[in-house]
Amino acid sequence: MRQPLRSWVPTLCLVALLGCDPGNAPPDGGSTLPDAGNTPQVMVGLEPATVTLVAGGTHRFTATVTGSRETLVSWSATGGDITGEGVYTAPAAAGTYTVRATSVADASRYAESSVTVTEPPVRSPPMITHFVAAPATIDPGQGATLNWEVVGATSLSIEPEVGTVTGSRVAVRPSKTTAYTLRATNEVGSVTANVTVTVTVPPDTWASLGWAHELPGNYDSDVYRWLDAGRKQRTAVLTRNDSRDPGGSYGGMLRQFRFHVGTQERVATGTGASGLWNGWGYVVSHYGNTVAYSANTAGNHRRVFVGRHHAVHEFSWSIPIGGIPVKVTVHWFFSTGRDHPVYAVTFDTSAAGSGGLSTSADSRTPYGDIAWDGDGTNARVDGVKWGDKYRFFSRDEPLTAQSRWDYRQLNTVPYTLTYSRSADAEMGMVQTLDWLQHNTGGTWFHDNWGHASEDRVNANLFGSWLMPPNWNWPYQMCQYEMSDTQPTLSKRLAWGLMYGAVGSPSYVPYGNEGRLSGHPYQSYSVFMVMGRQSAETVLAQATQVERMLRAQLVAIQGALVSEGPPGVARSDTARYPVSGYNSTYAAYELLPDMTGNFTVTLNAAGGDIQNPVFLVHKAGGVPGRVYLDGVPLIADLDYFASSDASSGVVWLTLNRVWSGSHTLSTASGNGVR
Repeated sequence: MRQPLRSWVPTLCLVALLGCDPGNAPPDGGSTLPDAGNTPQVMVGLEPATVTLVAGGTHRFTATVTGSRETLVSWSATGGDITGEGVYTAPAAAGTYTVRATSVADASRYAESSVTVTEPPVRSPPMITHFVAAPATIDPGQGATLNWEVVGATSLSIEPEVGTVTGSRVAVRPSKTTAYTLRATNEVGSVTANVTVTVTVPPDTWASLGWAHELPGNYDSDVYRWLDAGRKQRTAVLTRNDSRDPGGSYGGMLRQFRFHVGTQERVATGTGASGLWNGWGYVVSHYGNTVAYSANTAGNHRRVFVGRHHAVHEFSWSIPIGGIPVKVTVHWFFSTGRDHPVYAVTFDTSAAGSGGLSTSADSRTPYGDIAWDGDGTNARVDGVKWGDKYRFFSRDEPLTAQSRWDYRQLNTVPYTLTYSRSADAEMGMVQTLDWLQHNTGGTWFHDNWGHASEDRVNANLFGSWLMPPNWNWPYQMCQYEMSDTQPTLSKRLAWGLMYGAVGSPSYVPYGNEGRLSGHPYQSYSVFMVMGRQSAETVLAQATQVERMLRAQLVAIQGALVSEGPPGVARSDTARYPVSGYNSTYAAYELLPDMTGNFTVTLNAAGGDIQNPVFLVHKAGGVPGRVYLDGVPLIADLDYFASSDASSGVVWLTLNRVWSGSHTLSTASGNGVR
């Protein structure tokens, strides 16, 4: 093909300027014929002289014509195409081809260039020639480096949690054994390679919580075993409540509790007192001259959740009170790293209608008899203590109806306990909220707040006793088994709420301060506590609750849960007394952000907190990593986690004495990868 082109080169050739001899061949690939006379010689130049292209590749050639006023050229090629502007397109077939520029002024004058056309390159995915971890095995908390060599990739990424990478290495710090996948991608496709970083399992990781269906002493039971804060096993035997047990009750209680005192295991089993109380944790409510109780009522039981380190067990009944079926639901909550289970109860009197129960009912729930001093010890009771708005304690040991007492010290978190100094044992309950957040206590002994036995109020009501008369204790303990002068061996222990607290839309609470409602729900939670009297185990737990309530929790990523069901088996919601604190299970409750991660700062402003528990609304299972102040924690050692897939909840117990302010996070930031 010939195409004329106007050259930009001047029409006259200056021999000196071009550096050429008219009698010789033109330089740089030009060609010429002998000059006739003095006519300027026409010459054609073509650049470049040689080109190598792939099939379909293009290149621009430049031609010059000198020695003539006409500077146009025509283009031709032996293969491929060339435009009138000298833009060449190589043919599809490989080979050697020629591009020619011919002077329009003199067709005998031309210049040529050689074009080599190669086969198009073979397009293929990238190649990973090397992907290793150094070191491949690390101890918890250590890091490793992933190294790779890749050919032909346009992008690289590593999962899990690393993401897009460049270069040839990246540092990682997995909290558990992790298989990493390197993906190399180009326009053709992608390839992958894998390497595993093994995190050695510390020999001191903690065993998981366990559940079993067993029949100790022919009591049909659900048995829970877990490690407490001292890493000693505790065992709770919960007797099923759908048929009568060998002791004659319908169960639904703690038949046996096993825990360690030093190196020795203490076993506490239900005493069978009064021919009925075969354990502790029964539901009891008084109204008029009648007692409604779960020991004489068949009910239902189920395992709400049993995870790696946490469990919730449920008992439920329909118990008639004043002819109305009252639905009562109890949850037992166990957690690795916690000494004491939580007992949570809800009375649902909805069946009574808007007016509530026609009778005034109290609560002594949980109620029962269990040998908290250890099976076979049968020690005398040396003293009793309780706390509502004030703290009460007996002053003379062993405890008798003639023991002096003191009720003058202000109190924050309600509790009750009975103890034996001779057996170095005690048992009690501690509420998960303070006195103002949930009123507790029954009867009318509050008129002695701020007093002691020496200046007691309404002494004429005491009869022959120096201690409060048995009918006027805010919490039921061993008072009905006491004589006027002799110590008691009774291990009876119960909680207490005022008459009307169950089922009355408006009732006067203990202390006569305002009015409260117990309809359609009455809910509360207590820690069930057993331990050494010398360690003041119950009071130590009351201090822990006070510190949990006073702690300052702030969400940096995600949010605190500030309202929810105020008790078990409830569909209504209410604002929590402390934002982010779920009093049903005594746990800090969190909501992650859209990525499923959370970051919170907890300041133990009220004092050290032992092994705090977090309840996280997180679907998708246990977080891959947990960080404390940016440092990755070790699962089953630094923290204990369980995932409840059915409710989309993750439980986390930190194995730490939480002192001061620290940040807990599941995010991959914090300067750690």
